[in-house]
Amino acid sequence: MKEMIVLNSAMLLSGRNGQLGSHRFLAPNPVPCSLRSDRPKQVGHCPLPSLDYKSSLVSWRQPGQTSLLKSRKGNRNFALKIAIPPTETSVKESALDDYDIDGEVILQKVSLLNFTDYSATIVDEASELRGKRVYLQLVSGDKIDPETGSGKTASEPTYLEWKPWDGPVAGDTHYPIKFKWNASLGFPGAFLIKNMHAREFFLKSLTLFIPGQGDVRFHCNSWIAPSRDEKKDRVFFSNKSFLPEQTPVGLRILRELDLVELRGDGKGERKVSDRIYDYDVYNDIGDPDKDPKLRREVLGGSKDFPYPRRCRTGRPPTKTAPEFESRVSFPDVNFIPPDERFPHTDFSDFGAHALNAVVNMIIPTLANLNDYAYQSFLEIEELYIKGFDSPLNSRKHLHSQKSPLQIIQGIVDAADDSPIIKFSRPQIMQGDDYAWRNDEEFARQTLAGVNPIVIESLQKFPPSSSLDEKMYGPQQSAITAQHIEKNLEGLSVNQAVTKKRLFILDYYDAYMPYVERVNKLSDDVKMYASRMLLFLTSEGTLIPVAIELCLPPTDGKEAVRKVFTPGRSGTEEGALWLLAKAHARVNDAGVHQLVSHWLETHCITEPIIIATHRQLSSMHPLFKLLHPHFLDTMDINQSARSSLINAGGVIEQGFTTGKYSMEISSKAYKNWKFNEQGLPADLLKRGMAVPDPGAPHGLRLLIEDYPYAVDGLELWFALKEWVSDYLSLYYKDSEAIHRDKELQAWWDEIVNVGHGDLKDDPTRWYKMDSLDELVEAVTTIIWTTSAHHAAVNFGQYSYGGYMPNLPTMSRCFIPEKGTPEYEKLLKNPDAYFLDTVSTPTQATLIMAVLEILSKHANDEVYLGQVQGSTMDATDDDGVEKVFENFSANMVRIERDILERNTKCDVYKNRYGPAKVAYTLLYPNTSDLSKEGGVTGRGVPNSISI
Repeated sequence: MKEMIVLNSAMLLSGRNGQLGSHRFLAPNPVPCSLRSDRPKQVGHCPLPSLDYKSSLVSWRQPGQTSLLKSRKGNRNFALKIAIPPTETSVKESALDDYDIDGEVILQKVSLLNFTDYSATIVDEASELRGKRVYLQLVSGDKIDPETGSGKTASEPTYLEWKPWDGPVAGDTHYPIKFKWNASLGFPGAFLIKNMHAREFFLKSLTLFIPGQGDVRFHCNSWIAPSRDEKKDRVFFSNKSFLPEQTPVGLRILRELDLVELRGDGKGERKVSDRIYDYDVYNDIGDPDKDPKLRREVLGGSKDFPYPRRCRTGRPPTKTAPEFESRVSFPDVNFIPPDERFPHTDFSDFGAHALNAVVNMIIPTLANLNDYAYQSFLEIEELYIKGFDSPLNSRKHLHSQKSPLQIIQGIVDAADDSPIIKFSRPQIMQGDDYAWRNDEEFARQTLAGVNPIVIESLQKFPPSSSLDEKMYGPQQSAITAQHIEKNLEGLSVNQAVTKKRLFILDYYDAYMPYVERVNKLSDDVKMYASRMLLFLTSEGTLIPVAIELCLPPTDGKEAVRKVFTPGRSGTEEGALWLLAKAHARVNDAGVHQLVSHWLETHCITEPIIIATHRQLSSMHPLFKLLHPHFLDTMDINQSARSSLINAGGVIEQGFTTGKYSMEISSKAYKNWKFNEQGLPADLLKRGMAVPDPGAPHGLRLLIEDYPYAVDGLELWFALKEWVSDYLSLYYKDSEAIHRDKELQAWWDEIVNVGHGDLKDDPTRWYKMDSLDELVEAVTTIIWTTSAHHAAVNFGQYSYGGYMPNLPTMSRCFIPEKGTPEYEKLLKNPDAYFLDTVSTPTQATLIMAVLEILSKHANDEVYLGQVQGSTMDATDDDGVEKVFENFSANMVRIERDILERNTKCDVYKNRYGPAKVAYTLLYPNTSDLSKEGGVTGRGVPNSISI
C-alpha cells in the first residue's frame, strides 16, 4: 500500500529538496495548477491564494534526521497523494556525472554596532566547534524536480567551514566552499542558506567556479537571521537578470515565494529580523502619551493632510489616542527591514545612528548655553575657535557609553580637559567673514546655495496669491513699480518681465495659512509670509530688488503688507533691509528643510523603495538598477522620525514654524507631481528654462550662469542615457513593458498605495505604457536620490554652519517707526539683527545637526563608481559596456565643472563674493580615496544621510 503524507507548502523552499528520511516523494496523477494563470501549467504546487507562507519548513539536520516540523496555528496545508516507491539509484546519474564546484563565500560576521557583543560571539564560535552551523544548497535554474515543481538540488546541503575563534570581525571574512553537483541537475541559478548560529551575519556574496563554464556570481548583501527567528531557508539568485516571463523554469516558484515573503500579511508588530516591507501613514510623529502638547496631526490617508507612506512597524497604539502609534525611546530605533541597515566598517559612516547620538547626547547639553541673543558676531566666531564646555567633556565619559553611542567619538572633538563641542569653520566664512551681507551673495545663493530649486521666473507683475483674501488679506502684492524700477538698469517693470529678467522667491501661499498660529506659539517667535523679487543684471548676476513681508488680518487688525528695498549700510533704509533679508532667509531655510530636502527627496523616495522590494524580484533588471540608489535611505528616514521631524524634535526646536512644520510639508505635498521632479521638467515648470531645439539638451536657461541647472542638466542627461541604454538591453519594445507584470505591479503600487493620496490625479504620473515613459520615471527616481539630494544636502553646513548667513529662527517683528524698538534698531542694527535671529541654543542645535547631515561617509559610493553600483549585481551581456560609458560621462562632467569654476570672470555665480566654488553636483566619480567628511562636493548614489 502506498504511503501518504501531507506536503506543507513551504517545503517548496526546503533545503532538502523535499527529502524525508531516505525516501523521495513523487506525485502520481497530480492535478496541474500554476502560480499564475498566464503561466504554463506546472505540477506539484497550488495557486498562491491557497498557500500560507508562514508555514514551517522541513528542517535541515544530519542525514537521516530530517523531520517535518509542526505547522503553526491556522496554517492551511494542502494534501497530495504521494507514492513513495522503492529507492532506485541510477549509476549514470549518481556517479559518472558527479563533479565538485568550488566557491567562495564573503560575509561579515558582526555589525560594527554590535562589535562589543562578546557573549553572542562566544556562543557562535563555541557552537561552531560542533561544526555544520551554516548550510548552503545550490538550486538548478533549468532542471525541475517533479516532486516540488522547483529547481533540482543536490541530495545533501553543503556546510560552511566557519572559522572558530577568529574574533568578532566587523569586516569581510572569506570562506572557501565546495559543492557536490551532478550534470543531470543542470546549471545552478540560485542557492538556499540557513543560519544555525546564535545571531545574524551579513552575507555579501557567493562566487562559484564551475569547471569549463566560468564563474557564477551571487550578489547578496543581506542579513541572514538565525534559524530561531527565520524558519525558512533564504534564497538568493545569481547575477543573471530575468524579466518575469523569461525566468528559468527551475526558479519560477522561488521567485514568486520570495516576493510573497517580502510583502508579509500586514499584521502584527514587526520583529527586528522580519524581512517585510509594508506601508503606514505618519502617525508616529506625535507623542501624546508623554505630553498632550506633543499631539500632532496624522499625515497621510486624508484630504486635509496627504502624505507619502512610510514603512510599517506595527507598534501598538498610544494609550491616550488609538489613531497614533507609540514611539520608541533612544537608543532603540524604529523598525525597518534588516537589509536596509548596511554594515559599515567605520563608526563615522553610520549616519542614522550618528544623528540619533548627536540629538540625544550632545543637544541636551546645549541647555546650559545662554538662551538670549548673541551679543556680537565675535561671540559666534568663537564657536569655531574655542568651542564651549559641556557635561560630556571627556573621552573617558564617551568611552563608557555602549554602542551605538560610541559613534559620538568619531564626530566630536574630546579630550580629558578640553571642550567637546567645537565646530569647524564653514566655507561661507573662509573667503570673507562678511560676504554674507553682500546683496549679490545673498541673491547668488538662490542659484548656487543649498536651495537653488525654488526660484521662479516672474510671469506677471505684481505677483498675486490664490488664497482667500477674507481670511488672509489682499491677494495682490503690495510691491509697486516705484519700489523696484530704480534698480532695473533703466528698464520699466513691464520691460523687465517681458525680457525675462525678473525672478521671484514666493513663500506667501506656503506660509500665510500658518502665520497667525505660529505667531501665537510664543512671544519669542514671530514670522511673516514673504515674497522676494530679484533682477538679472547685464553682468549675468542677480540682485534682490524688493522684499515683501506679510501678516494676515487678526484680532481686528488689518492685514500687513510691508515692502523693503535695498539700502546702504549705515543708513535707516539699510538697517531695515538687513532685517528684511533675515526674515526672507529664515523662510527660505524652512522651505529648504521641510520641502526641498525632507519631502522631495527622503520622504517621497521611501514608498518607492518599499514597492521595489514588494513587487520586483531581486533578479529583475530594474531592481538591480534601482537598488544601489536606495542604500541607507530607510535607515536615515527612521532616524529622522525619531529625532528630527518628531514632536519636540530638532526641526520644531530650531525652526520658526515649530509644531506646524510637518503640516506645512503636507500642504506642499498637495501640489507635488512626480512627472515634474526631473530637472528639465522642473526648470520648465518654474520658467527658468524654455524649449530651444538649438540649445544643448533642447533647453535654454534664462540665466545662463545658473550653476545648479548647468551642472544638473549635464548630470540628468548622462543619467538618462545610462538608464535608457541599460533598460534597452531588456525591453525591445513597448509590448514588453505591458507584459512585465512585476513592472506594472510596481508602478501601480507606487501610484495607488505608496503615494495613494494623490492617485486620483493622472496628470501627476506617467502611464508606464512605453519604454520612453519607463526611462523618464526611472531617471527621475535616480535623479532624486542622487543629484537632487546632493544639491540640497551636502552644502548645508557650508552655508548654514554660520548662522547669520542662514538663520532658521525669527524672533522679532520689524519695529514700527516712532517706537523705542525702532530707535534701538537705528542705534545698533547688528545687535537688533542678532536679537531677531536664532539664539545660541537654537543656532548650535542646528549647526550640530547640519554638520552631521553634510558629511560624506568614508565608504560613500558616488555616481559612476563600479563598487557598490549596479555592476556588483549583474553579469548580463552589454551592461559593462554601457556602465563604462556612464562612468566616462561622469568623469567628463567633473572636468567640465572644474573648468567652469576656473573661469570666475565669466561664471560669476559659481563663486560670488563669498568665494565658495559650486561643487555640490561635482560627481566625484574619480575619487577612490574613501575619505569622507564635510567636503561640499560629490554626488552619492543614494540618500544615505
